[in-house]
Amino acid sequence: MVGAIFIGTFLPLVLLMLLLRHSRPVFACFCWGMVAFLAIHLVSPFLYSLASIPDELKFQAVFIGPPLEELLKSIPVLVAPFVAQRSFVPFFYILGMASGIGFAVEENLNYLVAYHEDAGNSMGLMVLRSLSTCLMHGIASGLIGFSFTLGRRGGGPWLLVFPVVGWILASLYHGLFNWLVLSDLLAVAVCLALLVFVLFLHGMKVLEPKAAETRGTVWE
Repeated sequence: MVGAIFIGTFLPLVLLMLLLRHSRPVFACFCWGMVAFLAIHLVSPFLYSLASIPDELKFQAVFIGPPLEELLKSIPVLVAPFVAQRSFVPFFYILGMASGIGFAVEENLNYLVAYHEDAGNSMGLMVLRSLSTCLMHGIASGLIGFSFTLGRRGGGPWLLVFPVVGWILASLYHGLFNWLVLSDLLAVAVCLALLVFVLFLHGMKVLEPKAAETRGTVWE
């Protein structure tokens, strides 16, 4: 079922990406997030057994899953500093958020299938996950994207230091969110996701450079 959901959502978006030149990098990162979810879903059980990681949901969801997911989701942003035009530099966080939201969409659809027998429960689940999990995944990956912006600007060792710090912070935020959800503190998790989302967007608005570096950005 996971594979069928993936094909049914991924292929139409790829076709749309090929047809539309505008915002193609964002579409590509969104599609990559969907691929990242499928990869995590297929590979993580094998990795857990290979590494003898305890088969306990909260431990895996708080300490193991977040670092793996954030690393895989951030691959497009990892490549971007080396191939993107200079005017893209301030917008790496958008590429990161696109990847994270693509991951969350696939995750939400698979949760929906699990709850499809109860239409009311499914509706509530999707509303809550859209207000929480999509934001959490998007912001976590966006944070890594912004760290690459700082690294690209700093150059030298900062090109490595900032992204590593961003990955650690994103993993901690992701792990905290999962811990709240699994501790039956869903309302707190939703409020946390909304609060961090507002703070993140405000921070990007304040920190984004004006004019010079962003002028002439072509989203193709």
